[in-house]
Amino acid sequence: MMRRILIALDGSAESEQILDEVERVASPTTSLDLIHVLPDPTHEVPNAGVDVEDLAEAYLARVAARLPNRKLRTFIWRGKPEEEIPKAAQKLKADLLALTTHARKGISHLLLGSVAEAVVRNSSTPVLLTRPGLARPRAGLKRILVAVDGSSPSREIAGVVRALVSDTGAEVVLLQVVVPVIVGDPVTGFTPIGVPEPLPDPAPALEEFAQEFIREGISTRALVVTGGASDRILEQARALDADLIAMATAGRKGLSRFMIGSVAEEVVRHMDRPVLLHRIPAKVEVTAKAHGRHAPGAD
Repeated sequence: MMRRILIALDGSAESEQILDEVERVASPTTSLDLIHVLPDPTHEVPNAGVDVEDLAEAYLARVAARLPNRKLRTFIWRGKPEEEIPKAAQKLKADLLALTTHARKGISHLLLGSVAEAVVRNSSTPVLLTRPGLARPRAGLKRILVAVDGSSPSREIAGVVRALVSDTGAEVVLLQVVVPVIVGDPVTGFTPIGVPEPLPDPAPALEEFAQEFIREGISTRALVVTGGASDRILEQARALDADLIAMATAGRKGLSRFMIGSVAEEVVRHMDRPVLLHRIPAKVEVTAKAHGRHAPGAD
């Protein structure tokens, strides 16, 4: 279960939109921490007549008042948000970090898209992301679309998904996208001249993965589709009416098509529903590389 969720806020109404998503994935006993990161004092305007920490405390108190039935704490940290938010999640032992991307207004302008991306790259804690303008979520988490790529590291998202399901009873749909490998003309570099060999069928391994969830009493099904990875993930999320897209990321290019900077980044950029990303630890990635677990055509 999710014991503690850290919510990063920047003083804007946009950043507060993550609260609806947190309420949907949290159990009644989940503790919530609210954090607001202020710039170092050296970056403040001297003699402005305003105590920014007092303003931040008042702001967090107003937000906390909207969650009267929750066990809740508030924190004000100093520094760069992309560095301090992941540090806070680790120090406070959060099971999940939650924030809104592209929140451009507010007293600190902290949660711009570039900051949200940096938080994902720096965080060892899974990150739940939403963006301003998404429709208000329906009550309860009913279905989670879990995107994997056939590699062991991509399945690292499973632990986070299990925690969410234990709190919500949501159905899990495991999705693997088979991305065709097209060989370009060696002369022009553009004209495709065919596929070198048939791709192995991922369905049996994906079904075996689904059975692991089913044996734990989790309603699960497996789905294999062909096409462009990010497009198919978003398309299937809409077709299945999924409440959440969950996937692993290495926080950089390399191991597979589902790493931030490629598919995960594209999914977040075009998301029409919340996305949960879990950064793969470096040691897991190294192990995967040693075993040659590369998706066809990976970066």
